Amino acid sequence: MCDKVTAIVDGLKAEHADTIEIETVKVGEGDSQKEIEESDLKVHGIIAKNPAGEVVTTLEGHSYGKDKVEEIIALLSGES
Repeated sequence: MCDKVTAIVDGLKAEHADTIEIETVKVGEGDSQKEIEESDLKVHGIIAKNPAGEVVTTLEGHSYGKDKVEEIIALLSGES
C-alpha cells in the first residue's frame, strides 16, 4: 500500500480488530510485488482476502478514501 492508504487502514485496525485481521504491507516490501501480480492488479492497492487466503476483492491505486476502505472491511466482516 502507499502511505496515504496505509494511514487510512492503520487508523481502522483497532476499530475492527475483533472482526477481521488487517495487515498492511508497503509496496516493495516482502512479497508485495508477487501479491500484486497474482491479484491481477496493475499497480498497488488493497488486496482483501478471506481467512483461507483467497482473494475476495481488490481495489487498485490510491485515489479513494476512508469510505471505500470501510466498504471493503464491511464486505470481509459480513456486514454488507
